[in-house]
Amino acid sequence: MTSKLARTRTPSRARAGRPRDSSKHQAILQATRELVNDVGYRGLTLKAIASKASVTRNVLYNWWDGDINRIVEEALLPNVNEWAVPDNGSFAADIDEFLDLTIEAIYKPDVLKGFLTLAAEIVDDQGQLRETSRYFRAPYARLVAKIVKQAEARDEICANLDPKHLAQMISGSVLQFAISKNPGRRNTKAVLSTMIQKIAAK
Repeated sequence: MTSKLARTRTPSRARAGRPRDSSKHQAILQATRELVNDVGYRGLTLKAIASKASVTRNVLYNWWDGDINRIVEEALLPNVNEWAVPDNGSFAADIDEFLDLTIEAIYKPDVLKGFLTLAAEIVDDQGQLRETSRYFRAPYARLVAKIVKQAEARDEICANLDPKHLAQMISGSVLQFAISKNPGRRNTKAVLSTMIQKIAAK
């Protein structure tokens, strides 16, 4: 079967004209999450999304160029490019804010379930994994790199801390904690914040 995410795609961009209707937009994303859970990623169709969200397929073409991959990505994966770089005057405060953003994005039950379904279906597909990496992992690592660079400029942390490895550790740990429900959402931030500060300590 041809990989959906492996297909060549045009860059995501907003089309000129009327702005998106917020209620329809959210209905489409919710319908996509529910359908991924019901029929799986490979069973998803534009017709099914439109029907479940009570919109016409024209809406999906107008807003996402009819590209089902972009709809799935927006529904299931955090758009890190929309996150502001935390800049609170200290590495500890910046990491705490970043952890809040990550936990809020991953711990939503329908998002988590859909993300796990997506991951299970593409785990052996290198083309799809690369596409997912470009959408989520690379921007996530770039944001961590900016936090690390700010901390280095303040001489707060050890030199040569690898932002890419730190980003993988944070996102992987939050996902693992969410799946296992241990140490629980309330304690996840405290556990990871302490761990990261120990790793980064001079």
